[in-house]
Amino acid sequence: MSLPEVVSREEWLEARRSLLEQEKAYTRTGDALNADRRRLPMVLMDKNYVFEGPDGQVKLIDLFGPSRQLIVFHVMFGPDWENPCPFCSDAIRVTYPSLFEDLRRRDTAYVMTSRAPYAKIAKAKADRGWTIPWYSAYGSDFNYDLNVSFDKNAGTVPVYNYREEPWLSEEDAPDEMSGFSCFLRDEDGNVFHTYSSYARGTENTIGQYAMLDMTALGRQEGWEEPKGRVETPRPASPRFNE
Repeated sequence: MSLPEVVSREEWLEARRSLLEQEKAYTRTGDALNADRRRLPMVLMDKNYVFEGPDGQVKLIDLFGPSRQLIVFHVMFGPDWENPCPFCSDAIRVTYPSLFEDLRRRDTAYVMTSRAPYAKIAKAKADRGWTIPWYSAYGSDFNYDLNVSFDKNAGTVPVYNYREEPWLSEEDAPDEMSGFSCFLRDEDGNVFHTYSSYARGTENTIGQYAMLDMTALGRQEGWEEPKGRVETPRPASPRFNE
């Protein structure tokens, strides 16, 4: 394995400052992208999706709890699978309860769904010691409508991440894929689909801000901060990103 070049402190500082300019540009681009994501139009979810959880059947709006927003992690775990996808499992394994506490303080719930029957989901949770809310979408169109499950006998090219993916029609291709979907509910009980992403890595299961950046409300000010956190005073303007 090749290692970086060894240089003087002065040369290192010059290279680091040059890289810093690139990092700042990357941050500004990300901020603009997040703003565009929040402005993405919404779609009314008018189908009666039913899920099964530890307390029986629930509807999509029930997954919100008291929160206004909902983030769903689509876990690859098909009805005939014995275990969930190992890559999804790695993402779940390193997700800490504090993430959900922070999201709830910002009016956002986080759950997982899969097409495996709930009995298999409950066993997978118990075997691994996971506590994340995880619901079965077995028998529902939810995964198909959100393009994370595929019917190879449908006679159409599967669409994943908003593109046709012919390889998913192949016999040895998976019937399930992973991703995140975000939803918003209004005061009248209507649920809207605001965003889905199927190209993000497992790093987006860690950190409330990475998760909130996918939502319609984003990182709104004024939410209750976690108790015991010592906040560093912020400058009057976001100069750190300039």
